[in-house]
Amino acid sequence: MTRHDIIVLGINDGHDAGAALIRNGKVLAAVAEERLNNIKHFGGLPELSINEVFKVSKTDPSDVSLIALVSYDPPGGENKNALSTKLIWKYSPLLHSDTFIRIYHNYRKAHRNLEGINRIARQLGITNVETMLVEHQTSHASVAYRSAPWGYYNNDSTNQTLILTADGGGDGLSSTVSLGSKGVIKRIASSSYYDSLGNAFYTEITRLLGLKPWDHENKVMGLAPYGKAEPCIEKMRRIISIDPHNPLCFKNMMGDLGIHLQPKLRELFANQRFDNIAAAAQLHLEELVKAWVINAVEKTGLNKIACAGGIFLNVKLNKLLREAPEINEVFIYPAPDDEGNAVGAALEGYCEYCKRDGLRPNHVPISETYYGPEYDNEVILQALTRNPHSDWRYDFYNDIDGYAGELLAKGKIIARCTNRLEWGPRALGNRSILADPTETSTIHRINFAIKQRDFWMPFAPSILEDRAKDYLVDDQFAPYMIMAFDTKSCDGERNLIPAVVHPYDNTCRPHTVRKSWNTGYYNLMKSFENMTGIGAILNTSFNLHGFPMVGTPEMALWTFRNSKLDSLLLGNYLISKR
Repeated sequence: MTRHDIIVLGINDGHDAGAALIRNGKVLAAVAEERLNNIKHFGGLPELSINEVFKVSKTDPSDVSLIALVSYDPPGGENKNALSTKLIWKYSPLLHSDTFIRIYHNYRKAHRNLEGINRIARQLGITNVETMLVEHQTSHASVAYRSAPWGYYNNDSTNQTLILTADGGGDGLSSTVSLGSKGVIKRIASSSYYDSLGNAFYTEITRLLGLKPWDHENKVMGLAPYGKAEPCIEKMRRIISIDPHNPLCFKNMMGDLGIHLQPKLRELFANQRFDNIAAAAQLHLEELVKAWVINAVEKTGLNKIACAGGIFLNVKLNKLLREAPEINEVFIYPAPDDEGNAVGAALEGYCEYCKRDGLRPNHVPISETYYGPEYDNEVILQALTRNPHSDWRYDFYNDIDGYAGELLAKGKIIARCTNRLEWGPRALGNRSILADPTETSTIHRINFAIKQRDFWMPFAPSILEDRAKDYLVDDQFAPYMIMAFDTKSCDGERNLIPAVVHPYDNTCRPHTVRKSWNTGYYNLMKSFENMTGIGAILNTSFNLHGFPMVGTPEMALWTFRNSKLDSLLLGNYLISKR
């Protein structure tokens, strides 16, 4: 470490817990705890991740300048020092009040339990270092603005950014509108937890449909094109709307939250088809958020937007924002949900640290996001030795990616677990299940025999960057699988890559692959292209349904054992079933 280095450890110990380490504004490492403990959406103290980011970055913990801890909410939910959840529900209408929100924040901050954080810091040798608390929505705003691909330190007004956050809620708020200028974030509007697009709307529609809240919202989006919105849309608009008195805020129209809203929703949508409910929910979300964003653009005069928060996991919504004529540029942080807040807290803490020392913080635009651990062949061989299986064979290949591309061209379905772990909820080639995107027969096989998930969920394509124009309408570099695109067909009817296109609206959620960002994966795709002429492959996350994306060789082998995958690419080893 040099005398001028500022190293910040960012920690999220709430929903989707994880840790991140940045140096002088650059992300060195970031890991979600679920990838290490195999508990999906783990909420609590991310002890494994905290230790891992130091290993990944080869950073001495004693060099840490600051710990930035996201949110005043207690780890894993309620604890003895927090305000009673029952009281929050009982007095939830008060969440409209700015005064109540300030009291709520101050109480949470004063009673924040730091015992676990302090214990880990002592074990790592981090001493005499401040722990800064960063508000939940501030973390979202910071990671969107401070990761944006455009600069912001010159005096050109075009470099000002409109920052939008929206999610289920955190620290009493559920959405915010802010201005970003010369590295400073200024909030100009916010919606309360009570007026949440998640807790008061989309998550509860997810629950109404018998799906798992805080997890299966993407299934509602995937189901929506199968239904018709018209029978339910007017009823859907009764749930939540833009606040008529403040066009930058949302307003809960039902007078209830969370599970207390369910009886009203069941009555409202009695005898309606489940797919029509999903279609109407998706349409209403798109209408609401687009109107909210356009209102903010018109009020501020800024048409360059940066977004984060779980609502922006909705790739169909993001597509509408990209296509809106009122918006010039849109950046959605690749981990917009709470997982990304570990990086957001670290970036915010870094900027505050610089401000106090009279320094100008660096802005490091986002690039590739392989922030997690990787495992060398020696570690992988040890894992194979510890996990013997009589029905497997494993072989070492120098050019394993090239060989894997050939196997895909022959119709094999392969999992790839190699190089650094992806950051965010999308598999970007290093923890992926791969297949031929032209063979629709693989959809059924992957859904039922491997992924074990719902039939209506589409798969995504990885597309070579220079081939994107062949498959995408209005093609753009889209490396994070966070934006939907319309797709091209070869004869006006048949899609070019049908296994990775939603059959009811002809959209896909692409991952465009740049060689300099992931050379091995690019070479695999080129090998497949050389044999087939196709510049894309089917890519879905390497996991079984209900489990997180695999993070370690042991979990890769366990998942392989419990699925019907043909082969597993693990480092330079190819494991195949006899």
